[in-house]
Amino acid sequence: MEGSSESTQIMGIGARIRVRRRELRLTLQQLAKSTGLSTGFLSLVERGQTSPSLSSLTNIANALDLPLGTLIDAPEPPHPDSHQESRQIFAVENGSVAYERLSTVFAGSMMHAVKILMPAGYASEAVSHAGEEFVFVLRGEIEYSINKKLYRLKVGDCVHFDAAKSHAVRSVGGDAQVIWVGTLNVYDSAKKGHQEGRQGKDVKEKAAQFSGTEFDHQTIEFEN
Repeated sequence: MEGSSESTQIMGIGARIRVRRRELRLTLQQLAKSTGLSTGFLSLVERGQTSPSLSSLTNIANALDLPLGTLIDAPEPPHPDSHQESRQIFAVENGSVAYERLSTVFAGSMMHAVKILMPAGYASEAVSHAGEEFVFVLRGEIEYSINKKLYRLKVGDCVHFDAAKSHAVRSVGGDAQVIWVGTLNVYDSAKKGHQEGRQGKDVKEKAAQFSGTEFDHQTIEFEN
C-alpha cells in the first residue's frame, strides 16, 4: 500500500474479546449469531490463531458493546483534509489486509472511507449487513459476488450496492488496492469516553444491525 510504511496494532485482541464475552456471559454461539461470523472463526480469533478484518472486528466490538479503539489502534485524523504522505497504515493484529483511514467522524456523519490493500489470493466469505457500500478499484483486479451475481472489476471500475444483500469479494491474479466507502461505522470516535465495564443490556439489539462484512481472510480452515 502507498503511504507510510509504519503500521500500528494493539496486541492481544483475541484475549480481549474472550474476556469481554465472558463478562457479558455470552457463548461463542450467541456471539456468532449476533455478528454473522462462524463459531469456528470466532474461536480461532479468541485463541490468536487468525485475524478478523477491520469490518468484522467492528461487528464484534458492537456485539460486545466495546469501543473499537480498545481492540485496534486506528489513526484518528483531527481535520477534514487527509494527505497521502501523512496517513498512517494500520492493520488488525496478525492480519494480512492493510488499511489507510481516509475519513473522519463528526456529529451526524454517516459515511466512512478506507483505502484497503488485499493480498494476492485473498477471498472473503459471503456476508450481509445493514447499510450500503461503494468500492472503487485503484490497483489490480477484484471480483464481487452480490446475491450470487458476479461483477469483475478492474482499475477504474466501481460497484455500489445495498449491503443487506449477501456479498463477498476476492482479489484476482494478484494484490489489489481499493477505496471502500460505507455506512458501517468502522471508526467509533463517537464512543470515546465509553467505559468498558458498562453493562450491555441491549447488546443483542445493537448487534442485530451488524452481521459481518467482507475482507475476512479465508485461506484458513474453519472449525465446525
